[in-house]
Amino acid sequence: MVDSEIVVADRWIRLRADTCLDAAGRTIAPYYVMEPAEWISVLALNADGDAMLVEEYRHGAGVMALGTIGGAVDAGELPQDAAARELREETGCEASEIIDLGATWANFGNHTNRVHHFLARDCTQVAAQSLDAGELISVRVVPLAKAGEWLLQSFHQLTWYKAMQLLRWR
Repeated sequence: MVDSEIVVADRWIRLRADTCLDAAGRTIAPYYVMEPAEWISVLALNADGDAMLVEEYRHGAGVMALGTIGGAVDAGELPQDAAARELREETGCEASEIIDLGATWANFGNHTNRVHHFLARDCTQVAAQSLDAGELISVRVVPLAKAGEWLLQSFHQLTWYKAMQLLRWR
């Protein structure tokens, strides 16, 4: 990278425009890079082993969609703590066990963050939802084996696949 300039920085987005030199010495500019917070994706299972998915409107795609529990990791927060926090906020549940399934890059072509995948087992209701302003989330319980068919977002599907692989070997 030869140069970098912040184009937009507010509570929703941080975008920079880089000037890069590739291996052949060619200049690529502007090369836009998003700098979002780290994300978490949690596949939650209730005591019966069914998947607890969340349904909400996703404005970028313009769809109502089922997904895993998720959100941003706050500054100074550990991803596993963010997973427990988001589980409680979005469902009102706590898990007897939260298993780290590893992290993957959200989109390493132009994002700086990773998605941290988790499996939350034996989730039980301990409180009401505690949603952020602007969130409208419904919890849907579906059979675990079928949950992957309902997930439209790639990293939600990956969380499900990672969880299924772990559960098959336990």
